[in-house]
Amino acid sequence: MADSNFPRFTAIIVGGSLVGLTTALALEKAGINYVLLEKGDIAPHLGASISIHPHTQRVMEQLGVWPEIKATAVPLDIRKHYDRKGKLFEDSSILQEISKMTSQRWTTFIERRFMLSCIYNQIEDKSHVRTQTCVASFTETEDGVEVITDKGETVKGDILLGADGIHSTIRKLMADKVAITDPTASQEMQAGFTSTYHCIFATSKNARVSDGTQFLPSGGVHNVYYPGFSGVVAIGVPGFAYWFMFVKSEKQTRMPEIPKFTEEETEATIAKYGGYALGPGYTFKDLWDSRVKANMLSLEDGVLKSKWNTGGRVALMGDSVHKSTINVGLGGNLAVEGVVHLVNGLVPLVRQCDESGRKPTKTEITAVLDAYEEKQRPHAKTIVTMSRYVTRYEAMETWWLRLLRRVSPWVSDKTKAKAFVGYINEAPWLNFLPDPYEKQ
Repeated sequence: MADSNFPRFTAIIVGGSLVGLTTALALEKAGINYVLLEKGDIAPHLGASISIHPHTQRVMEQLGVWPEIKATAVPLDIRKHYDRKGKLFEDSSILQEISKMTSQRWTTFIERRFMLSCIYNQIEDKSHVRTQTCVASFTETEDGVEVITDKGETVKGDILLGADGIHSTIRKLMADKVAITDPTASQEMQAGFTSTYHCIFATSKNARVSDGTQFLPSGGVHNVYYPGFSGVVAIGVPGFAYWFMFVKSEKQTRMPEIPKFTEEETEATIAKYGGYALGPGYTFKDLWDSRVKANMLSLEDGVLKSKWNTGGRVALMGDSVHKSTINVGLGGNLAVEGVVHLVNGLVPLVRQCDESGRKPTKTEITAVLDAYEEKQRPHAKTIVTMSRYVTRYEAMETWWLRLLRRVSPWVSDKTKAKAFVGYINEAPWLNFLPDPYEKQ
């Protein structure tokens, strides 16, 4: 057995994101020490929402997060698809079919901030989470990794995980180090994502300002298809409408030139497209007038081609290495898959080494990080490609996509659900915690 005075293995997590907080909670459940560094606050007041699919619900059940989410959210059940003339061309029960095939687990939409709060609430020892703390640099050695914060503090650990999003500081620092020996790889790391669409993300009250009538019932989803743009609205929490307007940009851009938008540009987009219907009897502008918060952002997508780790103790996770357009709503779920792959490899290694009274070597840690990437990269490619395709499909970019939209209603919901559930069933779960599926 390990000596109680033996220094504990410590993971340094950068970013209080969905990925960062889920990793922190999973490590706490496994009894592994960590410190999480977040440059801002936990669960900031932003306008984004997130979809939860059955395979992510499974992991949230394992971590004890799901009861709080379930107490507020409702399952999405009926999805109605409308064409540019307002005609209902598909009344889909695919979400109900998916639920039947996954032990009655849900697909739902909630505020991202709420989900982060639910995960954070389950962390027992919150002293491991440090907010208002940025990373300035890091140094790797054979024996560990050392982070210097913007406050000049030194944080020491055995592994460094960059869960700090699309504009990752850890990825930039990795790229700076790689630039000395491999300029091409360094450039790819910094410019590895492109954007062809931009999107208004918004949360509105599920009631028209003029007369208070609901836009759609709780659990409902409406999709609308126009040439060059599309929209979706979902009621995953009673009283609130989470909606999106997807617009094709004038040109494709690549990081770091991907644009950011001003409030004036957002208002101009609403002025241009707001009069179009998103569902029966209401428009984008009606939802906009009922908004609680909204923002317009570019939709980056791609999978980082270069290696996701330094060949040592530092690795990237989540949006820092794979980013998908949001039409399918699988980006956050994909990120949770990555957490599970990494933690499932790390936990047995740390426990084995604890039993031997030693810490994992650099070579052993690198092997875990390589295995995580080997498992996660194929799914990332699949989701990014599929999401990109659906974005183009909903905006009817080409004649054959317009034709496919006409064919889609003739394919049964059960057939579509089986294809999606096939993907869900491949998703990993935390194998050091009880499997909630076994309780069914």
